[in-house]
Amino acid sequence: MGSTQKNVMAALTAALLWATAFVAPAAVKPASELLLVTGRYSLFGLCGLYVLIRSRKQLKLMPLRRILFGLYIGFVGYFVFYICVSYSATAGSGFITAVVVGASPITIALAGNFAEKRMSWSQLIAPVVLILAGINLLSVTDFVQGRSEDAGNSILGIALALGAMLTWSYFVVRNAQSQRTWETKPDPTIWAALVAMGAGGASMVLLPYAIASTPEETFSPYPLFKIITWCVFLGVIGSWWGTYIWVKAAQGIPVPLVGPLLATETIFGAILSLPVEQRTPTWTEIAGALCILAGISVYMVFDVRNVRSKEALSAPDESDADAVPATTRASR
Repeated sequence: MGSTQKNVMAALTAALLWATAFVAPAAVKPASELLLVTGRYSLFGLCGLYVLIRSRKQLKLMPLRRILFGLYIGFVGYFVFYICVSYSATAGSGFITAVVVGASPITIALAGNFAEKRMSWSQLIAPVVLILAGINLLSVTDFVQGRSEDAGNSILGIALALGAMLTWSYFVVRNAQSQRTWETKPDPTIWAALVAMGAGGASMVLLPYAIASTPEETFSPYPLFKIITWCVFLGVIGSWWGTYIWVKAAQGIPVPLVGPLLATETIFGAILSLPVEQRTPTWTEIAGALCILAGISVYMVFDVRNVRSKEALSAPDESDADAVPATTRASR
């Protein structure tokens, strides 16, 4: 039990580190969103490059198509995803971005259900309806308050947040599918390094342009210190170490807890965004967030029930004197 508690605390720590990505775009102003993304993932990619150089013998044993797929999935799931998150957070709100991206368990479930049926489609109706209602409430916030000049930015922020949600869902589903279908599983550290290089490669190419297109005031001492600090924190601590902590912790976390623990990332992100934006959430934002959280909660309840039902069916026959009760364990 103590080991499980430690793993849960480690997973929450990783989620909190990841959540800082939602507040960074507003915190580094006047630096551009592109500079934050390219700076962060250039450092993330360098961490991956260091690991790949040290593990070059094992890397040579991997088929080229798998190496290319690892780079591709890193580019889409990290670089493109955070481009959407960064511009969404500054066009709309870090709070709204975090809440909308937090609905990704449902899009992952929908995509995963097409690939391999995890639950009945009828069980997904209530979560999907609640989340759609929540997104609609979040998107009309500025219309309800009569701020037409902010409405366009709010809609753009919602659209980019939806893009981030779909991009992340694609990354999770494609990555999981590839790992399950490959006969020889890649070393987790090498795979993480390939993903990091996929995000970092694109970032390094665009970094000179990001620097050139950044407002001059960014290079004053204090703004420059802020952007460098945030890039180092997000790239090395948030991305690399956060991922490492999560991978290690997830090995000792029961399967039903994985989903709720991942969901805490966006909850942390929404909470952290409000002080940075120096405001409190509106009532429509609160209602929208609660609808989305309710949708995720309903989905998690069904998911836990299904996992337990499958474990009960696969448990040893009770009539067997030597039967051992089935235990919930992390199998990912």
